[in-house]
Amino acid sequence: MLHNAANGSSTATTGVAELDRALNGLYWGDNVVFDAELAADVEPFYAAVAAQARAYEGAAFVTLTREPSAVTAAFPGFDVIDAREGTALAQPRPLLDAVARHCVGKPRQLLLFDSLEHMSRRWGRETAGAFFARGCPLLLGLGAIAYWALTAARHTPVLRRQIEGITQCVLDVGDGRLRIAKAEGRPPGVEGSVFRYELEDGLPVLEAAPAAARLGAALRGLRTARHLSQAELARMAGVSASAISQAERGRRGLSLETLLDLAGRLNISLDELLRGDVAPGYRLARRDDPRHAESNRPVPLLDDPRAGLRAYLVRLSPGGSAEPEFAHKGVELVTVASGLVQILLASGSPVLRQGEALIADRSGVAGWRNLGDREALAFWILHDEPGSPAPG
Repeated sequence: MLHNAANGSSTATTGVAELDRALNGLYWGDNVVFDAELAADVEPFYAAVAAQARAYEGAAFVTLTREPSAVTAAFPGFDVIDAREGTALAQPRPLLDAVARHCVGKPRQLLLFDSLEHMSRRWGRETAGAFFARGCPLLLGLGAIAYWALTAARHTPVLRRQIEGITQCVLDVGDGRLRIAKAEGRPPGVEGSVFRYELEDGLPVLEAAPAAARLGAALRGLRTARHLSQAELARMAGVSASAISQAERGRRGLSLETLLDLAGRLNISLDELLRGDVAPGYRLARRDDPRHAESNRPVPLLDDPRAGLRAYLVRLSPGGSAEPEFAHKGVELVTVASGLVQILLASGSPVLRQGEALIADRSGVAGWRNLGDREALAFWILHDEPGSPAPG
C-alpha cells in the first residue's frame, strides 16, 4: 500500500496514480531516469511529482540553465540548487557536495535535476556520466528520491548504458506512451509494462496500453538497446521495415511465428522479447529504507522461489536477541556485517565478529544474541530444499 512521506510512509509517490499502482510507489533512495526523445516529454512528469511535493519532507530543483525565479514559479515551494554557469556550483564536485548537504540529516527529500543533456554539454559526456555514477548511489544511501532526464538522441549508447545500469528505475516516455524499462525490486511483470498517456491540465494521465501498443514499445526498446535500425530488425524478423515501423507505433502486430523467429535470432526468450529488454541476470529486492528496520526481529529482504533462496536482515539492539518466526529445512548461512553476534544452534553457540560467516547444514539457527554494547547487524540466508513449504 502506498502512503506518503508525511505519515512515515513505506514508499513515495510519483504523482501519477496509475504509475504508483504499477510500481507500488518508489522506494526511498530510488533514482528515476526518464529516457525520452525530447526533453519536453519529461516536463509533465516533473510537474506531476512536483504537485505532490507536500508528501515529501523537502524538495529541491537542481538547475544548470533555468533562472531561479523561473524554477520557483514552475515549482512552488522548491528550494533551488543553483548550478548555472558562473555560480559556485557550476562544476561537478561542488554541485555534488551541495546536493549531499541538502539531504544529509533531512530524510525523504525530493530532488528534480535539470536534463543530463545540459551536464553533457557543459562538462562533456564522460564527466556527466561520472557525476551520475557518483550522485545516484549517494542519493540512494541518503534515502532521497531523485528524478533525472536523459535525452536518447543526444547521448552515446555507452553513456546511456552506464546511466541505465546504475539507476533503480528507467521510464521510457514519448509519443504518448510510457514503458517501465527498469524497476529494481518489483515483482515479475512490472518491467516491460506499457501505458498510454494523455495530458489533462498539463499533467499525465495513464492507462494500460492494448497489446499492439505494448508490443510496439517492447520492439522499440529492444531495438534501441541492441543499437539496431528498423531495417536491420526487419531483416532479422523476415518482414519489411514498414512492418516494423507500424508495429513500433502500435498500428499493427506481428505474427507469433515472426516473433518466435525473431526471438531465436536475437538469442532471447519470447518473454524477454515482449518485455523489450534482456533479463539483467539478477533479481533485487528493495525495502523502503533498511536503516529503519525494526530491531530484534528478522526482516524479510528477498524471497525468490525460482532460486530457492531467501534473505533476512537481523538488526539487534545492544544486548538484544531475536529468534526465527518459523522452522526451516535446508542449509542456512549467517554473516555478520557489524557487531559481535552469538548464533544459537542445537549443536553449540558460536560467536561471530564483523566480516565472519557461518553455515548451518545440520540444524537450523535457533536465535541470535548481540554480545556488544552497540547495535549489531547480521544477514540470515536460507537455501530451501526442493519442495519445502514457504514460511507461514
